[in-house]
Amino acid sequence: MTVTFIRAFIIYFFVIIAVRLMGKRQVGELKPHELVITILLSAIAVIPLEENSMPLANCLVPIMLFISMEILVAALSMKSLKFRNLIQGRPIFIIRKGKLDQKKLRELRFTVDDIVDALRQKDIFDLSEVEDAVIETNGSISVLPKAECKPLTPADVNISVEEKGMPITIVMDGKPVCEYFNEDKIKSSEIELILQTVNKDVKKIMLLTIDDNGNTYLIDKENAK
Repeated sequence: MTVTFIRAFIIYFFVIIAVRLMGKRQVGELKPHELVITILLSAIAVIPLEENSMPLANCLVPIMLFISMEILVAALSMKSLKFRNLIQGRPIFIIRKGKLDQKKLRELRFTVDDIVDALRQKDIFDLSEVEDAVIETNGSISVLPKAECKPLTPADVNISVEEKGMPITIVMDGKPVCEYFNEDKIKSSEIELILQTVNKDVKKIMLLTIDDNGNTYLIDKENAK
């Protein structure tokens, strides 16, 4: 049992490192080659847990090999458009200038129900409102509504809107956060001043953010003592 625990511990952290090396993507955003690597990693990682007699290197070495292949494929994809199109495929229009391309649907083996469902997830419930729709290489759909169906923006009515910038998290789960993004740092003394402004104990705060204009947004912890 102890051997199994130690092996599981090692494999767990090894796979986490391997996935981090692949980059940050949600499962639904994986390219075909990334999805293949993910499935292979999952399958390989389980084998040593089922067979304690198998050397751990028989698991770790293939994982490193697959990750190296993934990094190599990613590097080649950045260098060569032809290679990228071969590995990832290309985006495909299924609706162009308001017209549904039934031939492309057959090629992609998409049903009309698949398209309608995907459009609803983009908050579009009427297919007639779509000007263009593209199936991306990861299988997701991108939609451009017709001009008359787009929501109004301040620019459409010539209204000037003040830029707020990206709000930065400075308190999370009752703890100060001096560096949330790699390039956005804030001093502990500055966080203390902001806490004095909102008149809150840091331990009672679930989330506190501040934007470029000094506007704060605060969520209290429930049942905080």
